[in-house]
Amino acid sequence: MSGERTRVDDLTEDILAAPDELAAAIDLHRRGIAALPEGLLERPRWVLIGMGSSGFAARDAAAVLRSVGHEAIAEVASASGGVPPGPDTLAIVISNSGRTTETVAAAARHHHRSGVIALTSDPASALAAEADAVLPLVGERPETAGIATLSSRSTVAALRLLAGQVDPSLVGHGIASAVPSLETLLDDRAAWLTRAADVLATGRPIHVLGDGLRLGGLHQAALMLREAPRMEAFAWDTGDWLHVGLYTLLPGDAVLLFSGSPADDEVIRTVHARGSKVVVVGDDRGDSDIHVPLPVTVTEDPAIRSLVESAVPELLSAELWARAAATTIGEDGASS
Repeated sequence: MSGERTRVDDLTEDILAAPDELAAAIDLHRRGIAALPEGLLERPRWVLIGMGSSGFAARDAAAVLRSVGHEAIAEVASASGGVPPGPDTLAIVISNSGRTTETVAAAARHHHRSGVIALTSDPASALAAEADAVLPLVGERPETAGIATLSSRSTVAALRLLAGQVDPSLVGHGIASAVPSLETLLDDRAAWLTRAADVLATGRPIHVLGDGLRLGGLHQAALMLREAPRMEAFAWDTGDWLHVGLYTLLPGDAVLLFSGSPADDEVIRTVHARGSKVVVVGDDRGDSDIHVPLPVTVTEDPAIRSLVESAVPELLSAELWARAAATTIGEDGASS
């Protein structure tokens, strides 16, 4: 029936609630970290374990920690093997629900042998029971669409704050500054959202590119396009795409490029030479087909960027999903 609430509406509501939820989550994470058992974070080897969006956040956090010389690795919870447990190891296991079977099993493998922190929204979950300490994920409200947007951003924030305990530079000028930047991006979406969605609505796979240090966030962006509007989308490091990803780019296809790689300009030239279009998020390259600007505070601070630019694929996914739903209603002859 016309006017009936849909999951697209729920997703949009979740996305627009992001600034308030992020502010609440950051406050919750800070208090949780301050209450961690003494010495838990001092273990020299960190292994971050999760699946899906949790695993993507773990991947970027581990990369950031390695960039300052800290031993850190991200593992997919369902993979065989993994870093062996031991007294020098801190396992950070991540599951929003706290019920993901593989993640609970990974925590159990480390429990009583490594230090274990559970990052979950359910402090009474099976995952929490296998941990030495629990950091909560949800600040004030759970997601209503069943798609990881708020929880994904909260995970990124928690892991950034934990990384900041190793090296304060990893939280930049303070990740709380991401809240007003996120508000600005959402408020200004009308200037680019429809046009960017027009470029991506090709019916063909979307190539999602960005700097490899943020590859987890790129995989999350591609997942948003697969999970909401059910579009094929795949993530690559920008430079590596020129070696392994460009072969499936056909005339009329689209690339979603998150700026910041030395290979940005070459990729844009290659995309145009192949008769395709590119939406650039971040720095204005001048020759993009659509430019999605980010507030200056975002492009200048990697910690803030990790929390803000994810709203772009979220908004695009909701817009494209709404279009697909409207088309289906029209084809079915239902009221719209």
